[in-house]
Amino acid sequence: MKKRVRTSKSNNNQLKGLGGWLILVTVTIFLVLLTYFLFALIQVIDLILGKINFSIASWLVLSIVYIVLFGYCLYLEFKHRKEFPTWFLTSMWISSILTIIIDQIQKSKVISSWWTIFVTLIWTWYFVKSKRVKNTFVK
Repeated sequence: MKKRVRTSKSNNNQLKGLGGWLILVTVTIFLVLLTYFLFALIQVIDLILGKINFSIASWLVLSIVYIVLFGYCLYLEFKHRKEFPTWFLTSMWISSILTIIIDQIQKSKVISSWWTIFVTLIWTWYFVKSKRVKNTFVK
């Protein structure tokens, strides 16, 4: 009876595709898109009703920027493009830093904005270390 021995190469090939922790990334991107779409819609309604101020305008612009960034990330993810990890991490860092800046200007929820930095650091570590990420995004 012959035993099948798995090599590290065959293990690496199994870690491919949108599975494992990458499912959570996909869900996160969908939630970010949904949240900022609804947030932008509320801001547009406020502008239509005549509630114009710096806060509403700045969050509307940021919401649109986030929708474009994360929408493009979702496209790259489903196409398994090699640019996805870079675009996703760049989008996460941009959104984290801009959220902190806006929160500091408006003197609002500083603790939650620092939470975004923590989450971004975790995703950065995962994308750098993950074999699944390296094997999936190759096109």
